Amino acid sequence: AVRGDRYILRRPSPGETLGGGVIVDHQPRGRHKRFDEEVLMSLESLLKGTPSEILFEAAMALNAAPIREIVNRSRLEASSAESALMELLGTDSLLTLEEGTPYITSDLLVIARPHWIGLQEKALHTIRSYHKSYPLRRGIPREELKSRLKRSPRVFNALLSLLVTRRSLLELGNFLAMPGHEVAFNQQEQTRIEMLMNRFEQNPFSPPSVKECQAEVGEDVLTALIELGQFILVAVDVIFRKQDYDLAVTKIHEMLLRNEKLTLAEVRDLLNTSRKYAQALLEHLDAIGITMRDGDYRKLKKK
Repeated sequence: AVRGDRYILRRPSPGETLGGGVIVDHQPRGRHKRFDEEVLMSLESLLKGTPSEILFEAAMALNAAPIREIVNRSRLEASSAESALMELLGTDSLLTLEEGTPYITSDLLVIARPHWIGLQEKALHTIRSYHKSYPLRRGIPREELKSRLKRSPRVFNALLSLLVTRRSLLELGNFLAMPGHEVAFNQQEQTRIEMLMNRFEQNPFSPPSVKECQAEVGEDVLTALIELGQFILVAVDVIFRKQDYDLAVTKIHEMLLRNEKLTLAEVRDLLNTSRKYAQALLEHLDAIGITMRDGDYRKLKKK
C-alpha cells in the first residue's frame, strides 16, 4: 500500500466490516499514541497538505536522508516534488548537509530543520559535558562522539564538516573541542610536572617508566601531556619527552645515512641507554615507517 490508497478493514470470523479509510503514511516508523497531537497534525498535513507540507513531513519521518528517498516517500509527482523541494530549501525548512546541486533524484543528504537543530544541540552538549568531566583532555575522541550520537558515518561526517566550517567546534586531529577550551594545570599539578621534567632531563634516553610518571603527576595529567605533544609514548611503558624523542630520531637517522644499517646494540651505545629503551624506540620507528628490520639490522625505509 502507498499514500492515497483506500482500504477496508474486515474481520474474517464472524465476518464483519470494521471500518475503512485512506493510507496517509505507508512507511510509519512504529506505533503512535492514539491521541498524540503532533502525530495527528503530521498525518493531517500528509492527507490534506500542500506538496511542500507533504515533502516536509516525509523529511521529518526519515530524518537525515538522500533527497530521492524523501521524494519517494512523499509519493509526490515529479513537478510537484521539484517545486516543493525548492520552496523548502529556499525557506531553510530543509537543509543540505553536503556540497552539491539539489534535485529530486539526487543522492544529496538533506535534513529537516527541527532535526538539524536537535542533532547540532546534542553534539555540542555532548562535547561540553565531556570538557566538564575531563578538563585536562584536549577534547572528546572523534569515535566516542560518533558512538554517543548513534549516527551513520555519512551523517556524522557531514555534521562535523558543517560544525567545523561554521566554527561551532574545533577539530584537533582525532579530537573535537569547543572553541576556547584549553587544558590548564593548577599550581600543584604544574609543580609536579616540573619535578617530572627534571627527572627526564637527568636521563633523557633512560627516562622514568609510564607507571612512574603516572605516580608522579597522576594519570589524567600524563594523558594531557601526551595529547598536548609534550611527551611521546613509544611503547606500553616507555615514554620520552618530545625534545629527547626528536633528538634520538635525528641521531638514528643521521647514523643510518652514514652507515646504511645499524644494530640494536649500536643504537643502545649511540644513545648511552639500555637495551629496553633502544628496542622500544626502534620498534616504534618500524611501526611508523621510518625504519625497517632486516634480520639483526635496521635500515631506513624507502619512501
